Amino acid sequence: MRSSTKFIWGVVGVMLFALSALSQDRLTVPAILVSYPTMIIYNGKIMTMDDESTTLRVGTVVQAMAVRGKEIFAIGTNDEILALAGPSTERIDLKDRTVIPGIIDSHTHIHNGEVNYWISQHPEILEKYSRQFTIPGKTNQEIYKGIEIVLKENMATAPPGQWAFLQLNTNDGGSGMGQGVKFVQDHAMKLADLNKLAPKNPVFMAAHPAYMINDAARKAIRDLYGFEPLVGVGEEMDENQQGGLVLYGRGLIVDGYFKDHIPELSQIVHDGLLKNAAAGITTFTSHMMGLRFMDAYRYLEAKNDLPIRFAYTHYYGFQDNPDPANFYRRLGDMAGFGSSDYLWTTGVGVGNIDDGPPMFCSSMEAPQEVKKREYCKNAPGTSQGAGIYAAILSRERVSLGHAYADKGVDYFMDAIEQSMKEQPGFTLDYIRSRRFSSDHCGFYPRPDQIPRMAKLGYYVSCGGNVLDRSYPWLKLYGLQKYEEWIAPIKNLVEGGVRVVYENEAGIQGTKGRTYFNDVVPLITRKNHAGQMVAPNQAVDRIILMKMMTVWPSYYMLKEDKIGTLTPGKWADFLVLNKDYFTVPVEEIANTYPYMTVVGGKITFVHKDYAPEIGKQPVGIQIEFDNSPRYE
Repeated sequence: MRSSTKFIWGVVGVMLFALSALSQDRLTVPAILVSYPTMIIYNGKIMTMDDESTTLRVGTVVQAMAVRGKEIFAIGTNDEILALAGPSTERIDLKDRTVIPGIIDSHTHIHNGEVNYWISQHPEILEKYSRQFTIPGKTNQEIYKGIEIVLKENMATAPPGQWAFLQLNTNDGGSGMGQGVKFVQDHAMKLADLNKLAPKNPVFMAAHPAYMINDAARKAIRDLYGFEPLVGVGEEMDENQQGGLVLYGRGLIVDGYFKDHIPELSQIVHDGLLKNAAAGITTFTSHMMGLRFMDAYRYLEAKNDLPIRFAYTHYYGFQDNPDPANFYRRLGDMAGFGSSDYLWTTGVGVGNIDDGPPMFCSSMEAPQEVKKREYCKNAPGTSQGAGIYAAILSRERVSLGHAYADKGVDYFMDAIEQSMKEQPGFTLDYIRSRRFSSDHCGFYPRPDQIPRMAKLGYYVSCGGNVLDRSYPWLKLYGLQKYEEWIAPIKNLVEGGVRVVYENEAGIQGTKGRTYFNDVVPLITRKNHAGQMVAPNQAVDRIILMKMMTVWPSYYMLKEDKIGTLTPGKWADFLVLNKDYFTVPVEEIANTYPYMTVVGGKITFVHKDYAPEIGKQPVGIQIEFDNSPRYE
C-alpha cells in the first residue's frame, strides 16, 4: 500500500512540476503530459450557430478555433487560441473568411446518384446484366412506337435474363408533368403487349414517379429478393404491373450486378461521398434503396475510410418484405445504434408513403381525371400502414423518407396518436422524444396540421426544389387555394415545428450546382423558372442556416456531437469562398466551400484556395455551374 501511495504522489509531483514549467515555458512540458491542439484556424469570422432559437440570432461569433484530434477544443479571440498552440499544431490563417458548421443534409441520395453516374460512364461493364435506353416522344403513340422499336431491335437477340431499363423522356424538370408519366398512368401500353415484345427479358419502364414492369421482371425480382413486388395502392400492383416501383429502379442494379462486386461498389460510394464533401455536406441521412449499399458502407467503415458521416434509416423491414408489421414487432429500438462516429441509424425509414407529382396522397380537391392519378401507399388497411403502426408500437423512431402531400401525413400522425391511446407508457413527452419526421413538403403541411405537428414534436424536412416540382400542378388543383401548402416554412417555424433542410439531389459527376443553389428560392420564393410561389412563406438566410446546421443535429439524433462549433463537439466545419451571411441574395447560389473538415481531418481543399494556405488541393474537385435551369 505504501509503495502504491508513493507512486501516486510521485505522479502528482511530476504533474505539478510540469504545470509550473508550463507557466514559464510551455515548450518544456513533456509531450506525455500535454496534448496540444492539432489544428488552429484564426483571423476569421467563425459562426458557431449555437443559438437554437427561431430568431435571427446566429449565436456566438469568434475569431479563432482550436481543434484537438477529432473534436473542437476551444473557441475565442486570436490571441486566446493561438496561445494554445504547440510545436506541431497546424495553423491556418483564414484571412477574414467565414466558417460555418458542416452542413447536415436531411435527405439526399448520394450513393444512388453516384452509381447512376458510374453506370453512365461504364455502360459496357453492365452489358451482361442490363441495357439502358431512353425513349423519346411527345405523344403516347410516339412513346409506344419508340418502346416497340427499342425492344424489337435491341432485345430480340439479347441473352435471357438481361434487363432492359427504359427511361421515358419526360422533359419536365422533375415536376411529373411530362408525357412519359402520363403514358404509364394512362396504361398506354398494356402488360400483354409488353410481355409479347420482351417474353424472356425483364423490362423496367421508368418515368418517375410512374413505373411499369413485365412478367419476366416480376419473376426476376422474386428470384433476387425472395418476394414478388408488393407495391401499388393496397397490397398489390394493378393488373398492368404498375405501381410505386421507385425502390427497384434504384436498387436492382446494385443488388444484381454489384452483389459480387462489393469493393468496386464501395469505391463508387466513396467517390460520391468525397464529391458531396466538396459541396459542403459533412453528415447526411437517407434510406438505402439497394441492399448491397450496406455492405459497401460497412466495407468502408472497416477500413476507416468514410469521408463524411452517414446516419441511415433502417428500411429493410419494408423493402421486399410481404409482412413489414411482423418484422418490426420483432426488431426493437434501433434509433442511434451504430458502431462508429461515421455510420449510425436514425431509426426506421419508410421509403415513400406516396410518390412525386402527380402520384402523391392529398386531400386537395381537383377534377376526377386529376385525382385518379394520386397514390396513397400508407392508407388504412395497407401492409405499409400496418408496418408503420407496428414500428411505432415497438418504440421505433419512424421517419417518412418521402411524403409529398398532406393526406399520407395525416395517416401517419393518426397512427402516432392511436399508439398513445393503446400504450399507457406512450406519454406526450415520450412521443416528442422520438422525433418522428417526414420529408419533402411538396404540398404539406396544411395550416391545420401545424399545431398537431408542434404538439407531437414532429420534424419536417424541406428543400427549395419543391417550388419547381409543385408549382405546375397548381393550375390543376387551384393556385389561390393550395399555393401556401408548398414548403410553408415560415408557417412551420412560427408554429413551433423544427424544419430541416434537404438538398435531395447531391453532386453527380464532377460538375454540379452549389449546395446553396436551392436555398435561394426559399429566401426569394421565386423558383428556377422565375415563378413566385407563396411569397409570404419566405424566410431569412439565418433561419435557413439553422435548418442546415443546429436544427438537423436533432433530426440525426446527434445534437451533442454535431450542428454547432462548440468545444467538445466533433470538428466538422467549412471555410466558405464568400460570406453567406452578407453577400447579396443573388450571390448565395455562388457560395461554396473552399475547405471541408470532418472530425478534424481535412477532407477537401478547393484548388483555388490551396495556394492561399500553402497546401495542395485535396479531394475531388467540382466545377460548379449555377446558370439558370430554365430559359
